[in-house]
Amino acid sequence: MKTMFDFLKQYYPVFLEGTAQTILISIIGIIIGILLGLVFVMLRLSKIKVLSYIARVYIAIVRGTPAMIQVMLIYYTLSNVLAVPQIQFLGSGLDRVIPGSIALGINSGAYTAEIFRSGIISISKGQTEAGISLGLSERTTMFSIVLPQAIRNILPALGNEFISLVKESSVLFYIGVQEVTAEALGVGGTLYNFVPPLIVAAAIYFVLTFVLSQLMQIVEKRMGRKYTQSN
Repeated sequence: MKTMFDFLKQYYPVFLEGTAQTILISIIGIIIGILLGLVFVMLRLSKIKVLSYIARVYIAIVRGTPAMIQVMLIYYTLSNVLAVPQIQFLGSGLDRVIPGSIALGINSGAYTAEIFRSGIISISKGQTEAGISLGLSERTTMFSIVLPQAIRNILPALGNEFISLVKESSVLFYIGVQEVTAEALGVGGTLYNFVPPLIVAAAIYFVLTFVLSQLMQIVEKRMGRKYTQSN
């Protein structure tokens, strides 16, 4: 008995390859986003007005423009500046995967910075004052006392941002990265029927985001237990 998903017998390796590509670029994007988020939240909260202004401009521009436009701008800009070898990896050239992953990270960095800022602001100023009174520098107080508490408070928001990044990775198909969406559209073109492959792609994204959400819940519970035990 034939079903609408019989094509998977022939094309499942394509979807596996696209899934691996999606996971890879998402991990790279998340790492870059966290690092940029930490840098720009420090700039955003800096007492030096120029640094704070730079962070505000970066965050405003990224949050105010479509992710697709950002990806294409960064891809075409880096393509003219960096000589990335056209080595094929998981069906895509590194000259497309690297700029695309960086673009995702830059996009995520703006949102992550604001999430970090909301977490830091939620911590009582008394925590900072207590650290300084113990002889700690402002930087040490921030990274040793304030930021760990802030991260515990913002884990749900960070989890949502990471989930959004996984789904937004689909825009990289516009620059030729063969992730899940691109593979689904390619299979759909071959079959002259886009609905079944896109349903498969949707199911893959759901599984990826569901697993990620469960992992974030585990991390959140463990951090909550450590905080409870420390008190």
